[in-house]
Amino acid sequence: MKENNYYLEYLKNASRFPRSIYNKGKHDAVRDCLSGLPFGARVLDAGCGLGQVTGKYAGQYRIFGLDDEESAVQYCREHWNGNYVRGGLYDIPFEDNFFDSVVFLDVIEHLKEPVIALRELARVLKPGASILICTINYANLLWSVGEYLWYPLFGGSFKPYSREVHPTRYTDKLLREHCVGLFEEIYLVKRVMRMELFYLGKKPLKYGDTK
Repeated sequence: MKENNYYLEYLKNASRFPRSIYNKGKHDAVRDCLSGLPFGARVLDAGCGLGQVTGKYAGQYRIFGLDDEESAVQYCREHWNGNYVRGGLYDIPFEDNFFDSVVFLDVIEHLKEPVIALRELARVLKPGASILICTINYANLLWSVGEYLWYPLFGGSFKPYSREVHPTRYTDKLLREHCVGLFEEIYLVKRVMRMELFYLGKKPLKYGDTK
């Protein structure tokens, strides 16, 4: 229970200063990604955590959240008007071509087999629909310095510098390699002092021909 409480508190802090400043770019990117969707479009927040980024859009779109932490799913159900389920990213419990958009924020670096998850996200995404992926840019020296200095002092039991926490460490090159054949790239940009990678892609209209 103690670890669950810490997990929830760590996620809540994402909306508090100073982490709120760092995370503003994610909110902006999600807003831009969803802005062209029609009212009632289905949006999957894959690895939704506490739902702070997408929950506020539940009045405009049909928000679905997926997380493997029961405490996070329960929090989302209590605080947001979306559809939240517990489940893993290697076997997503939704049918093919179900979603109009997917957001995948600060999750992929936690996976040991991220390509499996990306294939699953492509499966549940409609052809021509968009996916927004955000992850740490491990080619950025500033992030590496901060990771090994800030988190040991102020991060509590959260240790992103550990390979157990972040087993997959992305650069723009590796992220593109993992997405090729699954999504058509719209852009890949580096924000927040180039410490974060933002990848926007779309599922090809003829998805089966690209795999």
